[in-house]
Amino acid sequence: MRYFTARIKARAVHIGYNADGELIRRELNRTEYVEKVIRLDRILSFTDDHLFVACPHDTVEVWDYEGDLTAVKKHLREQGLLIA
Repeated sequence: MRYFTARIKARAVHIGYNADGELIRRELNRTEYVEKVIRLDRILSFTDDHLFVACPHDTVEVWDYEGDLTAVKKHLREQGLLIA
Protein backbone atom coordinates (compact mmCIF):
# COMPACT_ATOMS: atom_id res chain seq x y z
CA MET A 1 0.00 0.00 0.00
CA ARG A 2 1.09 3.56 -0.72
CA TYR A 3 0.47 6.51 1.55
CA PHE A 4 0.38 10.28 1.20
CA THR A 5 1.03 12.75 4.02
CA ALA A 6 -0.78 16.09 4.08
CA ARG A 7 -1.90 18.76 6.51
CA ILE A 8 -5.68 18.87 6.09
CA LYS A 9 -8.85 20.28 7.57
CA ALA A 10 -12.17 18.60 6.91
CA ARG A 11 -14.60 20.78 4.94
CA ALA A 12 -17.65 18.56 4.32
CA VAL A 13 -18.94 15.03 4.02
CA HIS A 14 -21.04 13.95 1.03
CA ILE A 15 -23.51 11.41 2.37
CA GLY A 16 -25.43 10.56 -0.79
CA TYR A 17 -28.41 11.85 -2.74
CA ASN A 18 -32.05 12.43 -1.84
CA ALA A 19 -35.06 11.20 -3.85
CA ASP A 20 -34.81 14.29 -6.10
CA GLY A 21 -31.18 13.55 -6.95
CA GLU A 22 -29.82 16.42 -4.85
CA LEU A 23 -26.56 15.95 -2.98
CA ILE A 24 -26.86 15.43 0.77
CA ARG A 25 -23.87 17.26 2.24
CA ARG A 26 -22.97 17.97 5.85
CA GLU A 27 -20.62 20.89 6.47
CA LEU A 28 -17.78 20.13 8.89
CA ASN A 29 -15.90 23.44 8.71
CA ARG A 30 -12.91 22.50 10.83
CA THR A 31 -10.77 25.53 11.60
CA GLU A 32 -7.39 23.91 12.27
CA TYR A 33 -5.16 21.89 9.98
CA VAL A 34 -3.99 18.48 11.23
CA GLU A 35 -1.42 16.15 9.73
CA LYS A 36 -2.83 12.97 8.20
CA VAL A 37 -1.27 9.92 6.62
CA ILE A 38 -3.76 8.87 3.94
CA ARG A 39 -3.78 5.63 1.99
CA LEU A 40 -3.52 6.70 -1.65
CA ASP A 41 -6.26 4.40 -2.90
CA ARG A 42 -8.75 6.35 -0.74
CA ILE A 43 -8.02 9.62 -2.56
CA LEU A 44 -10.51 10.09 -5.39
CA SER A 45 -9.17 13.40 -6.71
CA PHE A 46 -7.16 16.53 -5.95
CA THR A 47 -8.02 20.10 -6.88
CA ASP A 48 -5.84 23.15 -6.31
CA ASP A 49 -7.04 23.54 -2.71
CA HIS A 50 -8.86 20.39 -1.61
CA LEU A 51 -9.13 16.65 -2.09
CA PHE A 52 -11.97 14.14 -2.16
CA VAL A 53 -11.46 11.07 0.04
CA ALA A 54 -13.49 7.84 0.02
CA CYS A 55 -14.72 7.01 3.53
CA PRO A 56 -16.74 4.24 5.20
CA HIS A 57 -20.46 3.79 4.52
CA ASP A 58 -20.12 5.00 0.91
CA THR A 59 -19.45 8.59 1.94
CA VAL A 60 -16.92 11.04 0.51
CA GLU A 61 -15.19 13.68 2.60
CA VAL A 62 -13.88 16.94 1.19
CA TRP A 63 -10.64 18.08 2.84
CA ASP A 64 -8.78 21.36 2.37
CA TYR A 65 -5.02 20.88 2.37
CA GLU A 66 -2.01 23.12 2.88
CA GLY A 67 0.00 23.72 -0.25
CA ASP A 68 -1.15 23.59 -3.84
CA LEU A 69 -1.70 21.16 -6.68
CA THR A 70 1.75 21.81 -8.14
CA ALA A 71 3.40 20.55 -4.93
CA VAL A 72 1.09 17.50 -4.82
CA LYS A 73 1.89 16.60 -8.44
CA LYS A 74 5.62 17.03 -7.79
CA HIS A 75 5.45 14.69 -4.79
CA LEU A 76 3.46 12.06 -6.70
CA ARG A 77 5.79 12.32 -9.71
CA GLU A 78 8.86 11.83 -7.48
CA GLN A 79 7.26 8.67 -6.10
CA GLY A 80 6.48 7.38 -9.60
CA LEU A 81 2.74 7.68 -8.96
CA LEU A 82 1.72 10.45 -11.35
CA ILE A 83 0.78 9.22 -14.82
CA ALA A 84 0.37 12.56 -16.64
